[in-house]
Amino acid sequence: MVDVIICGVGGQGVLLLAEVLGTAAMREGLDVRVSEIHGMAQRGGPVVCHLRAREGTVYAPTVMDGTADVLLALEPAEAVRALRFVGPKTLALVSERTIRPVMVSLGLAEYPDMEEVKAALTSTARKAYFIDALKLAEEAGSPLAQNMVMAGALVATGVFPAGREAVLEAMKELVPTRYLEVNLRAFELGEKALRALLEQGESSG
Repeated sequence: MVDVIICGVGGQGVLLLAEVLGTAAMREGLDVRVSEIHGMAQRGGPVVCHLRAREGTVYAPTVMDGTADVLLALEPAEAVRALRFVGPKTLALVSERTIRPVMVSLGLAEYPDMEEVKAALTSTARKAYFIDALKLAEEAGSPLAQNMVMAGALVATGVFPAGREAVLEAMKELVPTRYLEVNLRAFELGEKALRALLEQGESSG
């Protein structure tokens, strides 16, 4: 029913985001498989999760190249790194705030230009939306809530098969109580931000 690639860097909550979405999909009665591929996550290395949800049985745990329904990226360069999963049916949701790797900070590598990042995604995906998830997370009360900003954005698209209430219930189950209020606010801000982008698209169309 839906194949999602979730990517970012260690410390951004990619795995929790995948767990929340997977749990929400199971609450809706879907069969779900989530697989993780990550390197030096504790040091800000890349983290990628494959989430597949179906009515029926999910046999393979990973998404094939070019076939993702959704790319949910918490960092722009990681979105480019995951570009091989993007195809003509993919909806890309990308947090546009950058996290510079150590090699870039040391001057030993270059970070891709944001306009090039956007061009690569918009030319490959069916549609790409860019959100300042860090700003919204800070507005909600914590920069660590970027992942739930992106969860809200995804739900607002209507593409994910689990409904809003199922996602909220999954958050209440999985997010520690002391962080829940901030994360719920972040989710709502992500919803509003994506709806605003959708409305802009309709009005410009």
